[in-house]
Amino acid sequence: MQRNIEEITKAVIGLPNSERLRLAKTLLILDTQTSENNVEAQWQEEITNRVNAVESGNAVGINFEDSIKSIRNRLSQ
Repeated sequence: MQRNIEEITKAVIGLPNSERLRLAKTLLILDTQTSENNVEAQWQEEITNRVNAVESGNAVGINFEDSIKSIRNRLSQ
């Protein structure tokens, strides 16, 4: 029985964060194996590092509204 993308997406969304990360990593690795350049692998490593930082509590987040104000201020200068 073949599953459609909507069913697969619902199943993936229901996974714990660590399992979704593992799946994303697997998919990115498969993608980079077919690519001649290493950009995808570097992005995969960066994404993994950022997710790990958030999950371990080492990442420092900023308030969304404050970040938008900051961006608007920079663009208006």
